[in-house]
Amino acid sequence: MKIPNIVTRREFLNRGLGIVGVGATLPNFVLRTAMAGPPAGSDDRIVVSLLLTGGPDGLAVVPPYANDEYYKLRKVLGIPAKDVLKLNDEVGLHPSLKRFKKMHDEGSLAVVLGTGYPGFNLSHFRGREVWEAGEKGVRTGKPGATGWLGRFVDYSCKDTSPTRNIAVGPGGLPLGLTGMEHPGIGFVNPDSFRFNGSHNDREKTLYAKLNQMQKGMKKDPKMDLQFVTQTAVNANSASGELGELASNYKTPIEYPDTQFGNSVKTIAAFINGGLDARAFYAAQGIAVFGGYDTHADQPRRLSQLLDELDNTVGAFYEDLARGGNADRVLTYTYSEFGRRAAENYSGGTDHGQAQPMFIMGPGVKAGVHGTQPSLTDLDKTGNLKSSVDFRNVYAGILEKWLKIPTEKILSKKFPQVDIIA
Repeated sequence: MKIPNIVTRREFLNRGLGIVGVGATLPNFVLRTAMAGPPAGSDDRIVVSLLLTGGPDGLAVVPPYANDEYYKLRKVLGIPAKDVLKLNDEVGLHPSLKRFKKMHDEGSLAVVLGTGYPGFNLSHFRGREVWEAGEKGVRTGKPGATGWLGRFVDYSCKDTSPTRNIAVGPGGLPLGLTGMEHPGIGFVNPDSFRFNGSHNDREKTLYAKLNQMQKGMKKDPKMDLQFVTQTAVNANSASGELGELASNYKTPIEYPDTQFGNSVKTIAAFINGGLDARAFYAAQGIAVFGGYDTHADQPRRLSQLLDELDNTVGAFYEDLARGGNADRVLTYTYSEFGRRAAENYSGGTDHGQAQPMFIMGPGVKAGVHGTQPSLTDLDKTGNLKSSVDFRNVYAGILEKWLKIPTEKILSKKFPQVDIIA
């Protein structure tokens, strides 16, 4: 069909019609067909990754309360045994994680102790890249760089829908969600998906015409609209759906009124609204100075962050259950690194290695998995030694939750941690 002579490419670019605020993925995103893929089926499983920015102190989050050595290392910061929410005879949860404890008791929370990897990197940036890529040496933003969940989406979704992998919140699209065929979408809030022209009648008309174009039209090489026509239609179509789902979402469930709480609430809106996404991401602590990087004043800051995490995730699964989607969603936490075994002299802890991971949802095998790293056999810098390669956790998610061979997504086949029921 003939392409309507709506607007020139230069005018389109100068006036900024179309999506705004989609983050670093905009160039790739607009060059793919937005809503061409089939809608998600009711049985499609979803993975939600939650970054705990800054490196939480695993020995405070999951304190080994039965180990006397713990209180020798943590004379000030040790969580008193009487306050620990006990998971078994050895470890428990920080007292702020009351809803996590309830989820554990109900069979929907697993804790994997001592996760890490050989040659641990204690840089915030490099450490995060390793966890998100699933291997060392992958750099965010470099050509061809992909994350393990982005590769999962590419492998599982043989379509060109751009809404399969979505990050919500500040910081843009993470490496973890980035795929080759599905580069992903990252945005801060629903207003990022609004028309942002001057809103005069002419520009509103142009915007409306772009959205009304048929998606299957052929490009006309003679016209300057080759760049604009189909990509603008697709981008605007996707942005309209996402903006509507997020902005119009109504739920009786109360989330923390924070950046992180609202980000996770938006993910619930997308899932309960029937979006075709298979992988989501949100980060806690980006909007808070230092996040979990508690070199000082740890007890106060950690309690506040864990309270926010606890209430956000608790509300999320309550909301998903209300929408009939909880059984489809597995959520896991990760961070750049953990903290050292001994407290420092500033009321905090410094960058360390092994850290616990939380895996949540009705499909998990609840309980404590892995082995608590020794508190006496530390490395030469005072770090806990990892007892579980984090990719073994990913392998369990891939093989048993997503039904995908590990080696199709990671660099090789890794042993599975038995975390899926």
